[in-house]
Amino acid sequence: MAQFQFVALDNSGKERRGMVDAPSRELAATQIRSYGLLPARVTPMKAGSKRSSADSQNDTTTAGGMDAPMSKPTYIGAAIGPKALSMFTRQLATLLQSGLSLLHSLETLIAQERNVAFKWLLRQQVDNIRSGNTFSEGLSKFPKEFDPLYVNMIKAGEASGTLDVTLGRLALYLIKTRQIRQKISQASIYPVVVFCISAVIMLFLMVFIVPRFEDVFEKQMSGQELPQLTQMILGLSQAMTAHWLPMIVGIGAFVLGLMVLKSSQFGMTVLSFVKLRAPLIGDLFRKIYISRFCRTFGTLLEGGVPILEALNFSRDAIGNHFVMRAIDKVRNRVKDGEPLAKPVASVGVFPPMVSSMVEVGEESGELPEMLDQIADIYDDEVDSSISSVTSVIEPFLIILLALFVMVIAIALFLPFIKIMQSIAS
Repeated sequence: MAQFQFVALDNSGKERRGMVDAPSRELAATQIRSYGLLPARVTPMKAGSKRSSADSQNDTTTAGGMDAPMSKPTYIGAAIGPKALSMFTRQLATLLQSGLSLLHSLETLIAQERNVAFKWLLRQQVDNIRSGNTFSEGLSKFPKEFDPLYVNMIKAGEASGTLDVTLGRLALYLIKTRQIRQKISQASIYPVVVFCISAVIMLFLMVFIVPRFEDVFEKQMSGQELPQLTQMILGLSQAMTAHWLPMIVGIGAFVLGLMVLKSSQFGMTVLSFVKLRAPLIGDLFRKIYISRFCRTFGTLLEGGVPILEALNFSRDAIGNHFVMRAIDKVRNRVKDGEPLAKPVASVGVFPPMVSSMVEVGEESGELPEMLDQIADIYDDEVDSSISSVTSVIEPFLIILLALFVMVIAIALFLPFIKIMQSIAS
């Protein structure tokens, strides 16, 4: 039986130190948790001493020999996507709620993980916990996979001793956020596809069909002047056929310029303004931002994050400069001692219903639950707004394509009327 020194946090967040007897570091951590403490660091009493046989057996047998050395795999971007991250968080929460320790839960998930990159990342978390560090400290080393909101939720759960509950809330937040993003993506797919098909059809007509009629007109018109509309279409077709390479380069340069502009401070500000003020989509994006803010803010408060820090992380999750500035104003006034509902009502971003429900949540002491209800309400409104926007955009694109095809058809048909008139006369 080995002796371990520990540093742990109680339910109030105060640091506690002590010593326990246990056959392994993991069992020592389990024993510390049974005292109602959250272990932050667990170290053997004698440095360099041999680990007990029970600890050695645990290390070699857990998860089918998962402690075998594994080199870091090569991967681009994040080791895990949003969908897989929400599944991992839900599974980890379920294992913890069933009574397993954090270390054992991670080892169980590692054994069934097929993503090599994420499997390596989870092994780093196990090594980090075994060295006596906290779970949140290990996650903070991988910012591409775990953003500050995720890490701080975990940190709050560790400090309050409710990591399993916090992970459950975090998993629900990730699922809800991913669902609304999927709805937006699915709603934008059809208009984009219609626009691309329309562009391909117009290019095909201008490059391959219209030039064939030009030869016919030269032979049949016998020097007569072509109608003005026909001359315009033929001139456009000749320009597109003769300068197709510069045209492609120009389109590419235009797209690249938009991407560079979007990544700049000025471009982000302009894009933020357009998203809030543009017809049709302005109201949709406003509802999306309100839902995202309330969902994030409520989840952080439920996880035990202080209100000022929760406002900071909720602000960063928005992605719109004007809404973020409004939340900064809310945070500064809350910092000065004002109740949350007053600045929310005065910044001009949130509708009266939001400030009223926030005020009710503050008075009843159930602000996180009220914020979740607001997010649910606006999620439903986002669904209906998406349907309304797509119902307008889709027929507009189809009508635009039909008009363009009709103009080409009329331009090509007018010379034939002249030809028939010449033959008749």
